[in-house]
Amino acid sequence: MELAYDGQRFAGFARQPGLRTVEGLIRARLAGLVPDLRSWAVGGRTDRGVHAVGQVVSFRTRRAVPPVRVAAAVAPADDPDLAVLDIRRVAGRFHAQFSARQRRYAYFWTDGCDFELLPALRRLLDPLVGRHDFTAFARDTPAGRSTRRRVVATDVRLARIDERAALRFDIAAEGFLRRQVRVLVATALREARAGASPSRLLELLATCDRRLTAPPAPPDGLYLTKIVY
Repeated sequence: MELAYDGQRFAGFARQPGLRTVEGLIRARLAGLVPDLRSWAVGGRTDRGVHAVGQVVSFRTRRAVPPVRVAAAVAPADDPDLAVLDIRRVAGRFHAQFSARQRRYAYFWTDGCDFELLPALRRLLDPLVGRHDFTAFARDTPAGRSTRRRVVATDVRLARIDERAALRFDIAAEGFLRRQVRVLVATALREARAGASPSRLLELLATCDRRLTAPPAPPDGLYLTKIVY
Protein backbone atom coordinates (compact mmCIF):
# COMPACT_ATOMS: atom_id res chain seq x y z
CA MET A 1 0.00 0.00 0.00
CA GLU A 2 1.15 3.51 -0.81
CA LEU A 3 -0.12 5.94 1.83
CA ALA A 4 -0.50 9.65 2.50
CA TYR A 5 -1.17 11.05 5.96
CA ASP A 6 -1.21 14.23 8.00
CA GLY A 7 1.61 13.79 10.50
CA GLN A 8 0.21 16.37 12.90
CA ARG A 9 -2.69 14.00 13.60
CA PHE A 10 -0.43 11.15 14.68
CA ALA A 11 2.27 10.49 17.28
CA GLY A 12 4.54 9.10 14.57
CA PHE A 13 4.29 6.01 12.40
CA ALA A 14 5.35 3.16 14.70
CA ARG A 15 2.96 1.67 17.24
CA GLN A 16 3.21 3.12 20.75
CA PRO A 17 1.02 2.09 23.70
CA GLY A 18 -1.74 4.59 24.40
CA LEU A 19 -0.91 6.85 21.44
CA ARG A 20 -2.56 7.33 18.04
CA THR A 21 -0.02 6.27 15.43
CA VAL A 22 -0.30 5.43 11.73
CA GLU A 23 0.72 1.81 12.20
CA GLY A 24 -1.53 1.37 15.20
CA LEU A 25 -4.54 2.74 13.33
CA ILE A 26 -3.94 0.60 10.23
CA ARG A 27 -3.47 -2.59 12.21
CA ALA A 28 -6.61 -1.92 14.26
CA ARG A 29 -8.67 -1.35 11.12
CA LEU A 30 -7.34 -4.52 9.49
CA ALA A 31 -7.80 -6.75 12.54
CA GLY A 32 -11.17 -8.14 11.46
CA LEU A 33 -10.45 -8.29 7.75
CA VAL A 34 -6.89 -9.67 7.88
CA PRO A 35 -6.51 -11.42 11.27
CA ASP A 36 -3.41 -13.32 10.11
CA LEU A 37 -1.50 -10.20 9.05
CA ARG A 38 2.23 -10.98 9.16
CA SER A 39 5.61 -9.88 7.77
CA TRP A 40 4.59 -6.25 8.31
CA ALA A 41 7.12 -3.77 6.89
CA VAL A 42 7.29 -0.02 6.28
CA GLY A 43 9.43 1.84 3.76
CA GLY A 44 10.44 4.70 6.02
CA ARG A 45 9.39 5.36 9.60
CA THR A 46 8.29 8.93 10.29
CA ASP A 47 8.43 10.78 13.61
CA ARG A 48 5.63 12.64 15.35
CA GLY A 49 4.40 15.50 13.19
CA VAL A 50 6.13 14.36 9.96
CA HIS A 51 3.83 13.97 6.94
CA ALA A 52 3.85 11.48 4.07
CA VAL A 53 2.59 11.56 0.51
CA GLY A 54 4.43 8.44 -0.59
CA GLN A 55 4.79 6.09 2.38
CA VAL A 56 4.76 2.35 1.59
CA VAL A 57 3.81 -0.62 3.76
CA SER A 58 3.72 -4.31 2.92
CA PHE A 59 2.39 -7.39 4.68
CA ARG A 60 1.37 -10.98 4.02
CA THR A 61 -1.91 -12.78 4.57
CA ARG A 62 -3.21 -16.19 3.57
CA ARG A 63 -6.67 -14.72 3.01
CA ALA A 64 -7.78 -13.91 -0.53
CA VAL A 65 -8.97 -10.42 0.38
CA PRO A 66 -9.60 -8.07 -2.58
CA PRO A 67 -7.19 -5.11 -2.36
CA VAL A 68 -10.10 -2.68 -2.75
CA ARG A 69 -11.59 -3.99 0.51
CA VAL A 70 -8.29 -3.59 2.29
CA ALA A 71 -8.00 0.02 1.07
CA ALA A 72 -11.56 0.81 2.18
CA ALA A 73 -10.88 -0.61 5.64
CA VAL A 74 -7.58 1.21 6.10
CA ALA A 75 -8.78 4.63 4.90
CA PRO A 76 -12.57 5.03 5.01
CA ALA A 77 -13.99 7.95 3.06
CA ASP A 78 -14.76 9.96 6.21
CA ASP A 79 -11.13 9.93 7.46
CA PRO A 80 -9.32 13.16 6.44
CA ASP A 81 -6.02 12.13 8.07
CA LEU A 82 -5.08 9.00 6.12
CA ALA A 83 -5.42 7.98 2.45
CA VAL A 84 -4.49 4.91 0.42
CA LEU A 85 -3.01 6.16 -2.86
CA ASP A 86 -2.35 2.74 -4.36
CA ILE A 87 -2.68 -0.90 -3.34
CA ARG A 88 -1.65 -4.06 -5.19
CA ARG A 89 -0.52 -7.64 -4.80
CA VAL A 90 3.24 -8.09 -5.14
CA ALA A 91 5.74 -10.94 -5.35
CA GLY A 92 6.45 -12.76 -2.11
CA ARG A 93 10.02 -11.51 -2.04
CA PHE A 94 8.93 -7.86 -1.89
CA HIS A 95 9.66 -6.06 1.40
CA ALA A 96 8.69 -2.40 1.89
CA GLN A 97 11.89 -1.63 3.79
CA PHE A 98 14.58 -3.91 2.37
CA SER A 99 13.46 -3.74 -1.27
CA ALA A 100 13.68 0.08 -1.28
CA ARG A 101 16.49 1.58 -3.36
CA GLN A 102 15.91 5.24 -2.51
CA ARG A 103 13.91 7.50 -0.19
CA ARG A 104 12.97 11.08 -1.01
CA TYR A 105 12.03 13.81 1.46
CA ALA A 106 10.95 17.41 1.01
CA TYR A 107 11.18 20.05 3.71
CA PHE A 108 9.17 23.28 3.46
CA TRP A 109 10.76 26.11 5.45
CA THR A 110 8.29 28.96 5.99
CA ASP A 111 9.73 30.69 9.06
CA GLY A 112 11.33 33.90 7.84
CA CYS A 113 12.23 32.79 4.33
CA ASP A 114 15.49 34.34 3.16
CA PHE A 115 15.05 33.76 -0.56
CA GLU A 116 18.33 35.47 -1.34
CA LEU A 117 20.04 32.51 0.38
CA LEU A 118 19.08 30.10 -2.42
CA PRO A 119 22.48 30.14 -4.21
CA ALA A 120 24.39 29.75 -0.94
CA LEU A 121 22.13 26.90 0.22
CA ARG A 122 22.64 25.03 -3.04
CA ARG A 123 26.41 25.44 -2.80
CA LEU A 124 26.38 24.08 0.75
CA LEU A 125 24.20 21.06 -0.01
CA ASP A 126 25.66 20.01 -3.38
CA PRO A 127 28.90 18.56 -1.87
CA LEU A 128 26.84 16.15 0.27
CA VAL A 129 26.01 14.00 -2.76
CA GLY A 130 27.86 10.73 -2.29
CA ARG A 131 28.53 8.38 0.64
CA HIS A 132 29.45 10.03 3.95
CA ASP A 133 29.37 9.44 7.69
CA PHE A 134 26.39 11.53 8.86
CA THR A 135 26.97 11.10 12.60
CA ALA A 136 27.09 14.88 13.11
CA PHE A 137 23.68 15.31 11.45
CA ALA A 138 21.87 12.44 13.19
CA ARG A 139 20.07 12.20 16.50
CA ASP A 140 19.20 9.20 18.70
CA THR A 141 21.05 6.67 16.55
CA PRO A 142 20.73 3.15 18.05
CA ALA A 143 23.99 1.71 19.36
CA GLY A 144 25.89 -0.30 16.78
CA ARG A 145 23.96 1.13 13.80
CA SER A 146 26.01 2.34 10.84
CA THR A 147 25.92 6.10 10.34
CA ARG A 148 27.16 6.06 6.73
CA ARG A 149 24.55 6.97 4.12
CA ARG A 150 24.65 7.67 0.37
CA VAL A 151 22.93 10.89 -0.70
CA VAL A 152 21.75 10.73 -4.31
CA ALA A 153 20.55 14.30 -4.93
CA THR A 154 19.85 17.61 -3.22
CA ASP A 155 17.96 20.71 -4.33
CA VAL A 156 16.56 23.94 -2.89
CA ARG A 157 13.97 26.09 -4.63
CA LEU A 158 11.13 28.53 -4.03
CA ALA A 159 7.70 27.01 -3.35
CA ARG A 160 4.33 27.65 -1.77
CA ILE A 161 2.54 25.51 0.79
CA ASP A 162 -0.76 26.30 2.50
CA GLU A 163 -0.74 29.64 0.65
CA ARG A 164 2.59 30.57 2.25
CA ALA A 165 5.89 31.22 0.53
CA ALA A 166 8.53 28.64 1.39
CA LEU A 167 12.01 27.38 0.72
CA ARG A 168 11.65 23.78 -0.43
CA PHE A 169 14.56 21.46 0.32
CA ASP A 170 14.57 18.12 -1.56
CA ILE A 171 16.95 15.39 -0.44
CA ALA A 172 17.12 11.87 -1.88
CA ALA A 173 19.23 9.10 -0.40
CA GLU A 174 19.42 5.34 -0.18
CA GLY A 175 18.45 5.75 3.47
CA PHE A 176 18.42 8.28 6.29
CA LEU A 177 19.34 8.43 9.96
CA ARG A 178 16.88 9.71 12.55
CA ARG A 179 16.22 13.44 12.14
CA GLN A 180 18.98 13.69 9.51
CA VAL A 181 16.96 15.79 7.05
CA ARG A 182 15.69 18.18 9.71
CA VAL A 183 19.20 18.74 11.10
CA LEU A 184 20.61 19.22 7.59
CA VAL A 185 17.98 21.86 6.78
CA ALA A 186 18.47 23.77 10.02
CA THR A 187 22.27 23.64 9.79
CA ALA A 188 22.35 24.65 6.12
CA LEU A 189 20.19 27.69 6.88
CA ARG A 190 22.38 28.65 9.85
CA GLU A 191 25.58 28.39 7.84
CA ALA A 192 24.18 30.16 4.77
CA ARG A 193 23.10 33.10 6.93
CA ALA A 194 26.58 33.21 8.44
CA GLY A 195 28.17 33.37 4.98
CA ALA A 196 29.95 30.03 5.35
CA SER A 197 32.07 28.57 2.55
CA PRO A 198 30.55 25.86 0.30
CA SER A 199 32.66 23.22 2.09
CA ARG A 200 31.25 24.02 5.53
CA LEU A 201 28.78 21.10 5.76
CA LEU A 202 31.51 18.69 4.66
CA GLU A 203 33.74 20.11 7.39
CA LEU A 204 30.99 19.49 9.97
CA LEU A 205 30.56 15.93 8.64
CA ALA A 206 34.24 15.28 9.21
CA THR A 207 33.98 16.19 12.92
CA CYS A 208 31.30 13.54 13.68
CA ASP A 209 30.31 15.94 16.49
CA ARG A 210 26.56 16.43 16.92
CA ARG A 211 27.15 19.43 19.19
CA LEU A 212 28.37 21.44 16.18
CA THR A 213 25.19 21.08 14.10
CA ALA A 214 21.91 22.93 14.61
CA PRO A 215 18.89 21.56 16.49
CA PRO A 216 16.45 19.81 14.13
CA ALA A 217 14.03 21.97 12.16
CA PRO A 218 10.38 21.52 13.29
CA PRO A 219 8.80 18.21 12.16
CA ASP A 220 5.69 19.73 10.58
CA GLY A 221 7.68 20.98 7.56
CA LEU A 222 8.93 17.51 6.59
CA TYR A 223 7.26 15.24 4.00
CA LEU A 224 8.21 11.73 2.93
CA THR A 225 7.46 12.14 -0.77
CA LYS A 226 8.57 8.93 -2.46
CA ILE A 227 10.12 5.52 -1.92
CA VAL A 228 11.74 4.08 -5.03
CA TYR A 229 11.89 0.32 -5.64
